[in-house]
Amino acid sequence: MIKPYAASLLFAALITVPCVADALAQSPAASSTDDVPRERSVRIVPDAPDNVTAAADPPVSLARLDTMNAGLKIDNTAGLSLDLVPSGEVVAGSRIGFRITTKQQGYLILLDIDPAGRLKQIFPVIATETAPATSGEASSLIKPGKPMVIPQLGGPYAAFEFVAEPPSGVAMVVALLSDRPVQVVDLPDTPPPAFAPNDTLKYVRDQTLTLIVPGKKDNQWEKPRWSFDGKAYLIR
Repeated sequence: MIKPYAASLLFAALITVPCVADALAQSPAASSTDDVPRERSVRIVPDAPDNVTAAADPPVSLARLDTMNAGLKIDNTAGLSLDLVPSGEVVAGSRIGFRITTKQQGYLILLDIDPAGRLKQIFPVIATETAPATSGEASSLIKPGKPMVIPQLGGPYAAFEFVAEPPSGVAMVVALLSDRPVQVVDLPDTPPPAFAPNDTLKYVRDQTLTLIVPGKKDNQWEKPRWSFDGKAYLIR
């Protein structure tokens, strides 16, 4: 899975150009018991136990991985596009970056699903003992014609790095774009059994579409409009 850490001063010093690609080349939905809907945009279910292990699947070729990604098509009216840097195969312990573009303005959330099926929000960063939270709604706002690069020297995301970690196998990053300022999604922490990239993307979509957020008026709840994109990658 990918895990966010607060980057050290040494890491910042190593990156000498404001381009993440060059730098990295070096290295159950909750239910309510009353009549009032429960806000589901303020937290995420904690990690699954550490003893979860991935099924022993045959190795996946890069050609097969490309075919998987080509078939990952789902609700995407905003023209959301997610790219991993580097893409394809990564070695456990390697840094990974992201480049996201959109044709419609919205608020971005990134989820990682590791080869064992464990789901974790990786952006905006949720505060932990080792990393501060990404601050403010504006930090996740993305606009047409202005790609969001994470991390990027001199930008609001320069203080964070993302590292591929075991287990080995096929993992996935899913980008979610909301027309409302949602910072955190509350989703079950594991997809159903028989994890497969295309099924997992649909699972995340289906779960996300059930989320509601406070409306502009008191006691009013609304469903945001979402767009989705996903990329599978291979951890060795």
